[in-house]
Amino acid sequence: MGWSKQNSRALLFLAALVVVWAALAALQAVPAIVLPSPASVVRAVPKMLRERLLADIGLTLARVLGALAIACVFGIPLGLYLGYRKGVYRVIESPLHALRSVPASALFPLFLIVIGVGEKSIVALAAYPSLLVILANTVSGATLANKRRLYQARLLGLDTLDTITEVLAYEALPNILDGIRTAVSYALMLVIAVEMFIGLSERGLGRSIYEYQSTYRIPETYGAIIIAGIIGILLNAVVSQLEHRMLRWLPNVQED
Repeated sequence: MGWSKQNSRALLFLAALVVVWAALAALQAVPAIVLPSPASVVRAVPKMLRERLLADIGLTLARVLGALAIACVFGIPLGLYLGYRKGVYRVIESPLHALRSVPASALFPLFLIVIGVGEKSIVALAAYPSLLVILANTVSGATLANKRRLYQARLLGLDTLDTITEVLAYEALPNILDGIRTAVSYALMLVIAVEMFIGLSERGLGRSIYEYQSTYRIPETYGAIIIAGIIGILLNAVVSQLEHRMLRWLPNVQED
C-alpha cells in the first residue's frame, strides 16, 4: 500500500471523527462543558499560541529530545556491547527485565532524592524508560546479527570495538530505530504527565493542559490535547522517515 493511499484513509477517518464530534456538539447530546464544538476549539488555538503555548511547546519538545538523546547515547553503545558479549548479557538480563517492569512514575521519588527537584529530574524520568526500551531493542538486534558476517570479521582480525562499530551496529540498526520510535512516545507521554500532575515545572505543554482544565477553559483544553497528539504524530513521522532513509541498503526495504 502506497504512502498516499495510507494517509488518505487516515485523513478520511479523522474527517469522520470530526463530523461525528460536530454533530454531537450541534445536537447538544453532550454538554459543552464536557465536549465543546470543533469550531470553538479551532477559534481558541490562535489565542493560546499568542499567550504562551508556543513557548510551552518548545520547552516540552526540548525535554523530550533531551531525554531521547540521553537514552540513545547510553542505550545504543551498551546494547551493542551486551549483544556482542552474550555471556555478560545473560548475567544482567533478569535485573534489566525487572527494571522494565517497574513504572517510571513509581521511581520518581527516587529520582528526586538522587538528582534533586528541577529540570534534570523531569528529563531523567523520561530518559529512564526510553533508555531501557532502546537498550532492549539494540541487544535484540545485535543477538540476531548475521553469523556469517561476524565470522568474516573475526577472519579479518577485527577487534571488539571495530566489530561492534563496523558490523554489529549495521546489523542491529533496524531494531535500534524501532526502539527509538517507541522511546519517543514514552518520553513525550512522561514529560507531559510530569508537567501536568507533579508540578515541578511552571511551564510546559502538560502544565498548560492542566491549567486550562482547572480554570474550565474547555476549548483550550481540547486544543492543547490535540496539539500534543499532533506533536506525537510528527515525532513518529520524523523517526519513520529517518528509518526509511537509513535502511535503504536493506534488500527488503522498497520505495514507496
